[in-house]
Amino acid sequence: MGYFIRKKEELLKRIIYIFALITTFIYIIYRLVFTIPTNLGLINLLFGIFIFSIELIEAIEFFAYYLNVLRMSKKSPVIPSIDNNLFPDVDVFIATINEDEELLKNTIIACKNMKYPDLKKVHIYLCDDGRRDNIKKLCTKLKVNYITRDNNKGAKAGNYNNALSVTDSKLIATFDADMQPTPNFLMKTVPFFIKYNNIGFVQLPQSFNNPDIYQYRLSSHIPFEQDYFYHKIQLARNNINSTILCGTNVVISREALESVSGYQEDTITEDIATGMEIESNGYACIALSDIEAYGEAVNDLDGFIKQRSRWARGCIQFFKNHKIITNKKLSIYQKIDYISSVNYWLYGVKRMLYLFMPLLFTYFGIMVIDCNIWVFIPVFFTQYFIKRFTIDILEDNRRSSTWNKIYELVLTPIMCKEVLKEIFGFGSTKFEVTPKGKINKKMTKLNKYLLKNHIYILLLSILGIILALYKGNIIGYNVYLLPILWLLINIMYLIIVIIFDIRLGQNYTKFVPNKINKYSLKSYLYIFKGEVNEESN
Repeated sequence: MGYFIRKKEELLKRIIYIFALITTFIYIIYRLVFTIPTNLGLINLLFGIFIFSIELIEAIEFFAYYLNVLRMSKKSPVIPSIDNNLFPDVDVFIATINEDEELLKNTIIACKNMKYPDLKKVHIYLCDDGRRDNIKKLCTKLKVNYITRDNNKGAKAGNYNNALSVTDSKLIATFDADMQPTPNFLMKTVPFFIKYNNIGFVQLPQSFNNPDIYQYRLSSHIPFEQDYFYHKIQLARNNINSTILCGTNVVISREALESVSGYQEDTITEDIATGMEIESNGYACIALSDIEAYGEAVNDLDGFIKQRSRWARGCIQFFKNHKIITNKKLSIYQKIDYISSVNYWLYGVKRMLYLFMPLLFTYFGIMVIDCNIWVFIPVFFTQYFIKRFTIDILEDNRRSSTWNKIYELVLTPIMCKEVLKEIFGFGSTKFEVTPKGKINKKMTKLNKYLLKNHIYILLLSILGIILALYKGNIIGYNVYLLPILWLLINIMYLIIVIIFDIRLGQNYTKFVPNKINKYSLKSYLYIFKGEVNEESN
């Protein structure tokens, strides 16, 4: 009976996914044919085409993702059963530059506790770009290898490339300084390289033992920010070999790395660039859903902004330097997936446009959508709510389109500025480590900047509604109904975002681990239960 219930549930999901695709397609065709302001002057036309182009790109991304989901197995790839004698040597790289000694000690201990058929084949290297004597002594004490260099050229990518030049194992496992693997990490990843000849890398999720910056300040019941990416998007990408290399919690083939001349040093997000180059060389790359390494989520706003800005600017660099569109080695589906990854980081620009587009009409009379409102509303909201239902209900509570919009709006004023600076070649693009283990207890300069901008936009939106009501009373409300609805939705989200801004640095919620994180907490404590085996590895 349970089998048939699961089959019916799976069939229902597929029907809803297909319905979401159909309604999105109908909406895009309707927008293109009936709502572009072609007869209202050049300025209206340019703004109208610009907004439609953004919607079109988002629709293409939805199509690509839904098609992947429809073809995706519910489970991640099955780990092959391998004879213990076949397991090869593995180099374990831990990247560091200025992280705390105690943090590094815990990560080294976790790596030493990893299981392997022959522990002599596991070689742990701390790759220290900080050139610190105390860290070198720590490595001696814990009996692991210490690697450094006399410069920081290429940042993290250069650090790893230096380590590659002085090691020789067939496989390399990499961990960030705060990411501590469980004992099963290698046993879950290495078998794929033995079973199949052309594996480039096997990527596992990042998971954390503390609430993320949103859960900490708002509610422990909202989705964990990165769960959806690692447990849905990454698994869907297995279908077309566009899995993203995330830099940590991954095992990589040395052969695959050498085929692309090592880690790519021309972007501060060296991981995604290196992964795409490996896949374009024909290597199969795999994402697993198994959580086998745990770290510390950024809980400080300044650190969080620093991290997200680096990721965004790095992806823009990646797009500029690695020619995704003209790469003949990538399939059309791979190109769409990688362009989608870059496009995501334009959310600051897109959200800012969505906030200001209705204001252009209420303040200046610039119309970006020219439509019969009584036709537009049912067409728009049908596809909108179908998408909402598809994402919020069917995605195992790992994603909410509502919270996703809030996540993005929080950072929009800063991310819009940072991305535009990178696009036009202004500002610093250097790699900087994200600080962990820090929580603001008062408003920082960045916090005040966000709050100020959100309040300004809220006040402009409220005034926009007042103007629309006033003008509507004179010439008729039909013309102003759409911008009024648009502004009301923006105001609702802005109020929530402003509450978040005010709560920054204050512990308003007692965190209760969610379905995924309760396992990470259990495994995390396991790592520190036993004494480290000083003789192993």
